[in-house]
Amino acid sequence: MKNIISAFLILNSLFIYGQEFKIITDTINIPDNGRLVDVAFFKNELYVMFDTKRRNTNGRFKSMKVFDLNAEFVENVFLPEYAVSMFYCDLRVNNSQLYLKQEHSFSGKTFLLENYVADFNEINNTRINIFEDENYIIYPNCNGEWGASTIFKNKKTNLAYEFASTCNYNIIGTDRGYLITIGNEIKIIENPEKLYKSDFKFDISYSEKENQGVKTLFTSDFKIYTTTEVNGNLYVLYGNETNSYFGKLKTDRIEKLIEFDKPYKFSDWFKDDKGNQILKMYSYDSIDYGLMEGYKNLGFILINGQNLRMYHRK
Repeated sequence: MKNIISAFLILNSLFIYGQEFKIITDTINIPDNGRLVDVAFFKNELYVMFDTKRRNTNGRFKSMKVFDLNAEFVENVFLPEYAVSMFYCDLRVNNSQLYLKQEHSFSGKTFLLENYVADFNEINNTRINIFEDENYIIYPNCNGEWGASTIFKNKKTNLAYEFASTCNYNIIGTDRGYLITIGNEIKIIENPEKLYKSDFKFDISYSEKENQGVKTLFTSDFKIYTTTEVNGNLYVLYGNETNSYFGKLKTDRIEKLIEFDKPYKFSDWFKDDKGNQILKMYSYDSIDYGLMEGYKNLGFILINGQNLRMYHRK
């Protein structure tokens, strides 16, 4: 049953400069022996992937279920045999299609969800972008322990530009430029063509080059989990060891708008080109000598326009 948090979070909704923000909580059924692997928001539904232990063996297998926004089960999704046993994978949405992309592997297989049937089938294209607008297509280039880069390809000239990054591609397109949220900073790329030129080979040549064209837009004393844009304003999900918050980004500070009931930890998981975001949601009881005590996965949060939907696992 869906609930709108009140009391210490918000009184049903929070009105900010003519905008209405809501935190909505729900529970989602995740198997007791299942590990939440990835979630995608596609056609107004949640595609949730699990990694589950097998009895009497050390083996594991992946499965996927579809839920509506109220966390009601819709259907199971068929995964090919190879996809069931993939170790690292990523769900991506672009051009109104849902992809399952193998990561950190030299084979790099890609699977595409069928249009009318909940089946994933392998396709030949292994270069699936993470963002696209009218000017650029943005590709990830993650090489595990060898680092990563992000590649911008100009849609008109086909020229590519690149910068060294992390495998956590927490990047959004905004009116003021492309923003990368990492650690306690928000970086900005105002003009991708000021990055160094790329050969578009998806190799590790970035390790031999220095970044250029990437500036620091904002630095905080808090950990910034993600940045989102609503009606031209920037908002951030952030926190520290004491608590977690949602606020509006000002020039030199964050204006706190929502304070959660306890400290959560979030990690970036999914974004699409419509501004929807999903982050894995954790909690912990305390921190002792830098280690989190009582650390556990609680589910995930969907940032969907002006709604913050928190899905807690049953």
